[in-house]
Order: sequence, then C-alpha cells, then structure tokens
Amino acid sequence: MKNFSIKAAIICLTLCYPSVARAQSNHSIKATQPAIITITPDEGSGLTQAARTIEVWSGRATAIDFSLVNEQIIQVFLADPSRFTYATDTPLDKGKATTLFLRQILPLKFPNLTTARETNLFIKTKTTDGNVRLYTFNIRPGTATPVYHGLSVANVTSSPNGKEPVLQVGFSRQATLDDIERGLQIAIARGYSTTSDPIVYKVRDFLARARNTNYQSLVELAQTVKIPLPVLTQLGSLGIGNVQ
Repeated sequence: MKNFSIKAAIICLTLCYPSVARAQSNHSIKATQPAIITITPDEGSGLTQAARTIEVWSGRATAIDFSLVNEQIIQVFLADPSRFTYATDTPLDKGKATTLFLRQILPLKFPNLTTARETNLFIKTKTTDGNVRLYTFNIRPGTATPVYHGLSVANVTSSPNGKEPVLQVGFSRQATLDDIERGLQIAIARGYSTTSDPIVYKVRDFLARARNTNYQSLVELAQTVKIPLPVLTQLGSLGIGNVQ
C-alpha cells in the first residue's frame, strides 16, 4: 500500500466501486451524482481554477443559484446566444434575482455573430455589502443522460472548534482540505483523471460540503458522497508532496 498511487486509487475506485465510475444507467447516475453541485465563490469566479464547465441538456434546465451567499444577479452576458437561453427567478431590473436558469434552444442564426458548440457565460452579482463579483462559466450542450440539475454557490465557513478539518494520510501526517484540492489539481494535470470524470465532481462536492458543514467529520462526509477514503488520502498525500 506504500506505493499505492492516486492513479491506482482511481482505477481501484472504478473497478471496485462501479457506482461511482462513469455511470451508464439512470440508476447509477442518480446514486452517484448530487442533483445540485456546490461550489465556492472563488471557484465560480475562476480565482482558484479554470472556469467551471456547465452542461445544459435538451428539454431540461440547469440552474446556477446564489441564494446561499445572498447575492443578487445584476447582469448576465452569454457570449453565443444561438444555442442557449436564460431566465432568472425574478426580473433583473427588480434587483432581487438570485437564480439563473439555462436552457437549450433550437439553433438560431444571428447576422455577423459567430457560433460555437461550447460558449462562455458571465454573471455579475452584488453582495450584501454592496460589492460586485463576476462569475465565469463555460456552457456546452449535455450529452447522454443528465447527471445534475445545477450549481449552488456557497461561502466557506470554519469548523466549530476553530480548527481546519484534516484527514490522516500517514503516520503523523495530516492533509488539509487545501492539500486534497491541490492533489486533485495535480492528478488532473498529470492525466490521472479528467475534469469531466464523475469522481472529480464527487471530490469537489466533498470539498465544498466539508467547507460548509460543521456537523459531520471528513470521514462521515466521504461516506455521504460515497468516496472511498483511499482516494482522498492519496489526493491529500499528493497535495503535500508524499506521492511523487
């Protein structure tokens, strides 16, 4: 187990836990992917990673919700409106919109406007203290069976005892949530997994839940999102430099 790499951990996860691998049936997808994926404001703003890609499936809507951070949507810019349309829970001019809904439409032709299968979306919001925040996402048509209904933006909160939660990854070695996230980024960069892999979504969901939940331990959260601990411990080790 000493040389058990993150790539091996993910391969083991795929083989031993098929319910969290790339699901092919509606049942397995429902069992492994939360309906609403939680991200932090920094993730949505593209400050800590590349812009998040959001899929929009035919005949369905994908939501982007800011109600948990109590931010109002003040402006929306969709670069290529020929394949997607959007609506908000209340009109933008009312200044109270907190949720954006994206839908696919039949392709339209706009004079002098170029089109792309994957486009980008900018959402400008206003915080309770009056500051303006810009979010950026990549938008593309969903394929196969839908795997989620949308994203929810939530703030990072500290643990009740004031200490950052950690995961034991070895003798006298502990990994923080930042270590696990850094390990995930390294794993993706090295080609151990891709950003669209279901396990990547699950790890990010685990990280967001861990940063916003004060009544469950990391082990309990791992069980909640159905991620075997070896995957998280290997990511943590990778993030703190234990795995070369």
